[in-house]
Amino acid sequence: MTTSTELFDDQKKRFSDFAQKDYKLKIQYLTNHFQRMWTRFNYFVVIEAALIGGKTIFGDKTISVAGLCFGLALSLVWYVMGAEDRFLVQVYRDQLNEAASFLTKSLWPFEDRQYQFVGDLEGAGESFKTQRSGLERLSAWRIESISTTRLAALIPLAVSLVWLGLLIYALVDQRP
Repeated sequence: MTTSTELFDDQKKRFSDFAQKDYKLKIQYLTNHFQRMWTRFNYFVVIEAALIGGKTIFGDKTISVAGLCFGLALSLVWYVMGAEDRFLVQVYRDQLNEAASFLTKSLWPFEDRQYQFVGDLEGAGESFKTQRSGLERLSAWRIESISTTRLAALIPLAVSLVWLGLLIYALVDQRP
């Protein structure tokens, strides 16, 4: 290192390498979390389906109060897991968004073109909406309030309410 310019260039290169690796790690971590999240979701779907289907197909067509309590407890655990997963997805997406914004401001050389990072739904959404045919609009849409990652918590919450309703009905129906 003979001049201060070389030192600066070396630091900038190291920063660039670090920031890019950090961004890639954040993408990988979010992707891995999605895989774990949907694996857990699928396990709960299978267990709930087995509980309901097994009892109604092979049983006496009704589920006992104990079975209803188990179903409710299981669906509440499923809801908690889904809500926690959704929270982590939001945190990881925010971190990814922040890393992408930082990289863009630091390294993106084009003033006239905006960089669209992985998961940038706002930046890509408008161009996608205007370039779609009627069939594409029917088969590919997004409502943020019921997005796929929200459904990981909303579906088990709805299932919990169904179990609760069935349990209340069974308890009221048993009264003399």
